[in-house]
Amino acid sequence: MTIKKLLAASLLFFAFVTTPFAQAQSSVWKVSNSGNYFYLAGTIHVLSPQDHPLPNEFYQAYKDADKLIFETDMSASKSSAYQQKFLSAMQGSNDDTLVKALNTATYERLKHYLNQRNIQITHFSKYYPWALSVTLSLIEYHRLGMVGEYGVEEHFYKKALLDKKPLGQLETVDQQIASIQSMGNIEANLMINYTLDDLAQLPEYIKVMKLNWRSGDLEALTNSPVVKKMREDFPELYNTLVVKRNNNWLPTLKALNHNNLTEFVMVGTLHLNAPDGLINQLKLAGFKVEPL
Repeated sequence: MTIKKLLAASLLFFAFVTTPFAQAQSSVWKVSNSGNYFYLAGTIHVLSPQDHPLPNEFYQAYKDADKLIFETDMSASKSSAYQQKFLSAMQGSNDDTLVKALNTATYERLKHYLNQRNIQITHFSKYYPWALSVTLSLIEYHRLGMVGEYGVEEHFYKKALLDKKPLGQLETVDQQIASIQSMGNIEANLMINYTLDDLAQLPEYIKVMKLNWRSGDLEALTNSPVVKKMREDFPELYNTLVVKRNNNWLPTLKALNHNNLTEFVMVGTLHLNAPDGLINQLKLAGFKVEPL
């Protein structure tokens, strides 16, 4: 997979992590108020062909929906102009950007990891450490057969185009880039080492991640060691990638029941649960929220 192709998937990669499940529920929720309703689904942005068909409730919601709403503008994120803009955001101006950011031990560990995958570290000489962490994760998921082409959003985006269903988004691609760039606030060596540690456990993690997502157990998500570590060790990052975006999306979601349409909204699963999650905040706003 080329770096250019990885860029096309990068913005759809965030906030879908999950852990082993405890009880069967659903990853799609019906949100109603005053007789009107819309659907809110927690998604995984990268999947494999073997993960299809998706859970039946996704197709139920899609069939009933008049309009689909994604986190960001799916069409815009596929344009070559946008991909070039994102690449520019990921890179510094000098060929020593990466090596200057990392200490010798981290750089050598990273180099060894890439050599094992027949990838030259010099390909990423201009990358900021946060951008390389994103790219490393995408490379490893792709190596294990999980790509954006089979992710939930891409699947329904293509169906909607064929069925001529209207599309919408909760934020612009520029807003999403700005959120991702906040990863740059984490100390560079910590970021790279944390990423390499996580990737070493990825094959087993993927198995339980998929099981948990298909079961829709949000409590397992909230209590996940992965999510807890993100909240506790990187609170600023969690706040930027999850909490602030949830708060920015809420006015749009609350307004959906004030029209004659039935919308199907898809966001990364991590956005749904916890006190600051969308489900709890919608309940507090007076909406009835029930699994489909």
